[in-house]
Amino acid sequence: TGLLDFYGGASLAYSFRKLRSGYSGNSIRARESSGNTEQNIGFVDGVLDTASLLTFTGANDGLTPIIYDQSGNGVNLTQTTAGNQLEIVNAGSLVTSNSLAATQGSSSRGGGTPSVIAFSGMSEFWFFDVIDVTNTASTQVLYESSSNFSTEGAFLIYLSSGRLKIINTSSGVSIISEYNISTGRQVISVRLISGLGNTLFSEVYINGVEISISSSSGAGTSSFTDQGLKVGARGGTAIGFLGKRQESIFYPSDQSANRVGIETNINDYYGIY
Repeated sequence: TGLLDFYGGASLAYSFRKLRSGYSGNSIRARESSGNTEQNIGFVDGVLDTASLLTFTGANDGLTPIIYDQSGNGVNLTQTTAGNQLEIVNAGSLVTSNSLAATQGSSSRGGGTPSVIAFSGMSEFWFFDVIDVTNTASTQVLYESSSNFSTEGAFLIYLSSGRLKIINTSSGVSIISEYNISTGRQVISVRLISGLGNTLFSEVYINGVEISISSSSGAGTSSFTDQGLKVGARGGTAIGFLGKRQESIFYPSDQSANRVGIETNINDYYGIY
């Protein structure tokens, strides 16, 4: 039984563990860096089949042109440009965080959804992520809905100068909220709400604890427009997250009542806090 069996309704779900008992697809499509051949890699006993992955890649690097969506919506995380694909095997060794499979980001590695997400129809939405933060000083994108955050209705979630920063542009005004963040393995939950000001439109929880806003700016109120979603890098190709990522789940509705349960399920598996 997976997390999504207990807490359904996710629109996107990417992980190297099986999140839904009814999911019969693969975890990733892998590419080995020597011959650039590709192969789907599934699950064994509910987790990524790392034995098959390492046999396939051999002594080469293994990259992820596709991380498959387990939500049932088929919105896979894709990256068609080889040099921008996230790394999951480095020179024949599995990339891990706390001995569990992870992707390693870089300034140019990330991915994106192949279709537009209907953010405008959502009064709020939530992201739940398992990440290993190695650098908080450099600017690094976690999520964005447009490669130009000044686009009307766009949002950007990123790390910079020791903070997790969230920007939304509405009626030509960018509203910003900032939260202190440290390095290390973390379960990060982000809530974005439409129609509120800079101190209210976002909530951030790290390892089960709500984080207070460090600073905020912009006099507008939040609103969101239908756009694609990029994960781990601006436009999927630049200003990428420098750490490791193991799980990303997106819910298009209020998860306040489920937050603790979702975070507990995640932490019970990954053992972060």
